[in-house]
Amino acid sequence: MSQANTGVINEAGPKGSFLPRDPLLSTVKIIVIVAMLLLAIPICSLVYTSLVGEDGVTLSNFALVAEHPQFWPAMLNTLYVGVGTVVVMIFFTVPLAWIYTRTDLPRKNVMLALITINVAIPSFLVAMGYIFIFNPSNGLVNEIWRVIVGARQTPFNVYSLGWVIFLQGVALSAPAFFMMVPTFQGIDTSLEEAASANGVKRWTAALYIVLPLASPAILAVAAYYFIIAVEIFDYAGMLATPARTYVAATLLYAFIHDGSGLPRYAEGASLGLIMAAAAMILAIAYLWSVRHADRYVVLTGKRKAQASLKLGRRGRRWGWGFVATYFFLGTGIPLLMLLWASGMPFLRVPSWAALQNWNLQAYANVMPMLPGLLKNNLLLMITVPTIGVTLAACMAWVGTRFKNRMRKGIDIAVMVAVAVPSIVGALGFLFFGLSINSYVAIYGTIWLIAIAMAARYLTWANRTVSGAMMQLHPEIEEACQVSGVRRGRSFVSVVLPNVARSLFISWFWLALLSMRELTIPIMLSRRGTDVFSTAIWGLNSSGITDEAAALSVILACIILVLVTLFHFTTTKWIVRT
Repeated sequence: MSQANTGVINEAGPKGSFLPRDPLLSTVKIIVIVAMLLLAIPICSLVYTSLVGEDGVTLSNFALVAEHPQFWPAMLNTLYVGVGTVVVMIFFTVPLAWIYTRTDLPRKNVMLALITINVAIPSFLVAMGYIFIFNPSNGLVNEIWRVIVGARQTPFNVYSLGWVIFLQGVALSAPAFFMMVPTFQGIDTSLEEAASANGVKRWTAALYIVLPLASPAILAVAAYYFIIAVEIFDYAGMLATPARTYVAATLLYAFIHDGSGLPRYAEGASLGLIMAAAAMILAIAYLWSVRHADRYVVLTGKRKAQASLKLGRRGRRWGWGFVATYFFLGTGIPLLMLLWASGMPFLRVPSWAALQNWNLQAYANVMPMLPGLLKNNLLLMITVPTIGVTLAACMAWVGTRFKNRMRKGIDIAVMVAVAVPSIVGALGFLFFGLSINSYVAIYGTIWLIAIAMAARYLTWANRTVSGAMMQLHPEIEEACQVSGVRRGRSFVSVVLPNVARSLFISWFWLALLSMRELTIPIMLSRRGTDVFSTAIWGLNSSGITDEAAALSVILACIILVLVTLFHFTTTKWIVRT
């Protein structure tokens, strides 16, 4: 079989040498090795910290974790949150994907923009907005209830697992939507046309034909986001921890940031390994289910053009009503509440009299914080995507073009890294920074946060760039070799320009993720390394709600500007190319 058919370029250099005399190719391989080491740091750090004690290898730390009074309740709560989040997510995702792909709902570009905004807005801002609305002491809705009913007891308490499940489900519906859209677009419309010819209504056909055909993909998406749901820290940290209700992620945080004593690093590392092992099992099950997805193929090369369900006036109202409800639950209501709270020294029920007292004092109070926060966030927004995309591009090229041991190592490293929860990875880098601090003073600096975040997002960027490189036929590089161009030079001069759009999109989304990340900075930040997310967390935890809300509004505005800039940039790029 020829090299063009295999998609793999021969690794052997002159006279069969493993490393040909190609400086650029050697540099790429060194970068790949560095990337694999970064991915391995969290697990290696956790293994060493949890298993190695003063008397050698020991399992006592795992026993201490298992005996902790909150361990088993936290595990049950984690399972409860994971299942509940997926149920809520499917409730919103499936109708949204169906409306977008199989109906003639007008202004679908607006619908897509609203869902994209839900992806971009940080989860901890949404959680804080709902705290201002439904907290039992002075939440807006509870205050209104007291005025109307005159009772001291309030009907809503946002500090519960139920609210964690609901808000996580709403938040994950937006990214899950983008995974579900191709499935609904790919289902053959002739099946619905045949049902319609036999007198079956299109709504009934959608329920009994389209939905069952999409069920394998729905289950795969549910399995993937179950893994994500059990590791999310933001909602559980802000809504469940104040009620002394723990999940795995918040219990790990409590081990390291115990306000009543010294950090329990060894126990935290042991819990982190348990979480990583469980996530690995779930990831393997997910990959196995995806590998057998070809059993349910319904899209062929003879597919007709997609026919859309024509909605009447009532159907369009219901469709846009559902989209608007989702947007306001996920983003609109909490952002409006943050805007209202930012102008009030203490929360008040909206009224004309209260509006007269709304002011910008909180914004003036946080202004001295902005230079340091903007500096740190800007540093992360530049370094994290630059490091992540550079490493991802080299890994993707080696992983898709060469058939050697390094390629297998990349596959293993990426699979393991995907299964490591964000808070577990942050803990691993915390131990790494402590261990090398006497040689390289990186612990407690913004650079450790940047490295940890780049390693975390590397797997996401690698998947994106690898998909683009797989579409680029290797015969282009083979032609370069025949012309005497070395492989390293062809990678830089031919491959990278052809996947530039994918690199740019990956760079932007990594920059946006670094702007909205809470878990890694809150685990690694120290004095002088605060970013927007940690500053908002600290102000809210201290009860300075108006300043926390003001910083939240500023952060939301920055993110919306970045998303708008990205939208116009990519639109012009696509049109031009």
